[in-house]
Amino acid sequence: MSYFDNEREAVFSALEQADSIVIFGHRLPDGDCVGSVMGMREALRALFPEKKVYAVGSHPSYLPTFIEPSDEVSDEIIENSLALMVDLSDLERVEDQRILKAKKIVCIDHHVSDKETPFVVLRDVDAPSATFVITKSLLLRYGKIPTTLAATYLYLGLVTDSGRFQYDAKPETFEIAKTLVEYGVDTTSLYNSLYRQDSKDLRYRSVIYQNFQFDGLVSYVCVTKKMYEELGMNQQEAGGKVNLLALLDDHPIWAAFTEQEDGIIRGELRSNGHYNVQKVAVKFGGGGHIPAAGLRLKSFTQVPEVLKALNEAEIV
Repeated sequence: MSYFDNEREAVFSALEQADSIVIFGHRLPDGDCVGSVMGMREALRALFPEKKVYAVGSHPSYLPTFIEPSDEVSDEIIENSLALMVDLSDLERVEDQRILKAKKIVCIDHHVSDKETPFVVLRDVDAPSATFVITKSLLLRYGKIPTTLAATYLYLGLVTDSGRFQYDAKPETFEIAKTLVEYGVDTTSLYNSLYRQDSKDLRYRSVIYQNFQFDGLVSYVCVTKKMYEELGMNQQEAGGKVNLLALLDDHPIWAAFTEQEDGIIRGELRSNGHYNVQKVAVKFGGGGHIPAAGLRLKSFTQVPEVLKALNEAEIV
């Protein structure tokens, strides 16, 4: 037995038997989510050209420009398809809630979860990204990554969720990265596109730098929607900037709390790897990994509670 043989067999047998597959990701998608969704769409289309394979969900504008559009999919297609969830296993967090219409669901994830699921989950909580799980599973199942584009999507997820290998530098992580690059990933173009800047983004950085605060072990910022809307940005463009506060004045924990367009507060939590922010996120209905996690709050009034919990975070 190796690498979750039973779960991998169940997930990939279901994919192989299905005539139509729709791939779903989570709300507020990041590089790993989009890389997983689009990487699986590309891989499955190449491996099974006779199947109908669709990807649904939005793509943040800060991600590389090579990413193809997702698909317009009708309710009828979903009702007659196998749904594949990637980079999450909580149905409530799926961006397109029409997943509930699917006739069957399978899942590939790498997040810690203690929730019971009515569907099979291929989960590796030690993996740095969902695309790591997908890459390893494709190699074990089919002996290859079928196209350069699939490899590029999968590398995107690996490099973004690992923080360019800052959060996970295990030998196997680099082996998977090496394997993907050997399939033709143009890392120079990917990095140039991923880390490009524009004037709007630079002005938003100044907002964060002018409004950050300290609380014990934590450096943090609270961003209202007015702050980013005045710059012509949306909630997706404003999110994902928590690492601008990384290790500020040697603070080992950093956080960003960003008001969404519906008034919900998106909390992004990070640490230097020695503090477990995942357990803090779980306390507030979120989840993630030891050094990187997320949560959602009803209002900014809950931020002090999160800061208190972060200052009491378990040392690992």
